[in-house]
Amino acid sequence: MFKPFQNGNESAAIYDLTLENDLDCVSLYGNLQITKDQEGLKTAKALQQFVNELVAALEQQELPKKIERRPEQEIENPFL
Repeated sequence: MFKPFQNGNESAAIYDLTLENDLDCVSLYGNLQITKDQEGLKTAKALQQFVNELVAALEQQELPKKIERRPEQEIENPFL
């Protein structure tokens, strides 16, 4: 797993949930099912560990009230 907000442009996955790292944002998207069994517990703990590291990284800094981010630009598909 990566360190949140360090070394931008990294990604990791917990099954079908993608975690993307950038210097000013961490994005989570996809699908994650946490089942009521040992495998689900393992999955939930992996997600919990990542979120705990994310919160710790945010708490260690003086944060602005809100940052301005450039909107994502769509890129035309060159294969169409």
